[in-house]
Amino acid sequence: MTNKHRRCELEPCCHCHRAAKRLKQQQRQKHLYLVVDDWERGCSVYKVDVDAFSDSGPPEPLPGPPVARIEARHGGSWYFAAHGTKVLAMQPSGYPAFPVFDVDTAALAVCPWPRPGGNEVLLKPFFASVAGNLYLLSAAPPPPDSTSREAAAWSWSKIPSLLPFDDSNRISSFALHRDGRTLFVSQDRSTFSFDTESQEWAEHGNWVMPFSGQAYFDGELDAWVGLCCHKGGEGYLCSADVASVAADCRRLPAWKLGKDKLFDKDSRRHLGATLVYMSDARYCLVESLARDNEEDHRVICVTTFGLKFNNQGELTATEQKVHSYETTDAHLLPERSWKPVAFWM
Repeated sequence: MTNKHRRCELEPCCHCHRAAKRLKQQQRQKHLYLVVDDWERGCSVYKVDVDAFSDSGPPEPLPGPPVARIEARHGGSWYFAAHGTKVLAMQPSGYPAFPVFDVDTAALAVCPWPRPGGNEVLLKPFFASVAGNLYLLSAAPPPPDSTSREAAAWSWSKIPSLLPFDDSNRISSFALHRDGRTLFVSQDRSTFSFDTESQEWAEHGNWVMPFSGQAYFDGELDAWVGLCCHKGGEGYLCSADVASVAADCRRLPAWKLGKDKLFDKDSRRHLGATLVYMSDARYCLVESLARDNEEDHRVICVTTFGLKFNNQGELTATEQKVHSYETTDAHLLPERSWKPVAFWM
């Protein structure tokens, strides 16, 4: 399809060739990283050691100082992405490059946009880190092929197959298959999969995954796990059988609602929540809460827990630990930007 139709393209971007040579590096301890809009010129990145959580108490200041501060447009938290050990601030900009912070080396780099003149597309983007590549769903024209990939630390390339849908803003959920290479995406009333090796799309019928946002394949549970999107299930987790990658699989997999309510979406204090998968059936829920009568103050509530199926087959949270932090927004923001930005890396 030609560019004049403005169809979205799925692009594998920012493939770090140097990092590919270090695949056998030693295991490093991972941490929770919070991107917080508390700086007048952008956002701060905080490192949180969830293993140090003890009994829940009153909110504390965020563990300072921040490991990085990134100049960024306020109210655009959805433009942050994670890939490997890197946090990417890919906000709309006329600059030819965007900042990337490596939490492992504490290095801040600038990486080029795939097209001259930066990126002025204001639509909410879609990012997915799969098998060593970061995939970007972009409504902008496709990038030219990189001319010197071997010499470049980062390069862009275009996926030749066309997207089976038009608008990334209407993606309701996505999850990586157990095979580690196939990405499932629900958009509007349909679900599709993209094989990152064959670079081909498949349609799976008129059903959507029961999740809100990103869900995760949990090898311990042999299921997808995510926040439930259905009315009556908001604030709960749910699990679903992993769909078959076969194109003739056109039915919603069996799914079940979790037993424990983790937050109250109808509370006047609730601003947003993000689920982060750590490993081995361990999760972290990050909830943003308003402070009473203080519009520019928020509480970030971090809950770590394990998951298991009990004797009745119910998805149950175990070993919950809660820790809260207080923060002040740099300025008043629209409601859509209050969903916490959190990464495990």
